[in-house]
Amino acid sequence: MKKRYYSPEFKEQAVRLSDQRDNIKELADELGIEVQRIYKWRKTATLPKPEKPIPDDTLELKRLRKALKEKELDLRN
Repeated sequence: MKKRYYSPEFKEQAVRLSDQRDNIKELADELGIEVQRIYKWRKTATLPKPEKPIPDDTLELKRLRKALKEKELDLRN
């Protein structure tokens, strides 16, 4: 069986419609897709985009640079 492709616009519209409807099964039947697919799209649409984690050593480096600047300022005064 050939794998079906759904455009991002179709997915967004299906998710929007599913938020407005009480019966998602009826919506899935109208759109000609499986109910599970709508739930999957809803789940991925509500998940926040993952951010790139900042390594601990980067945070430590920032903290040390700040402390160094403060000490340099103290020595000037």
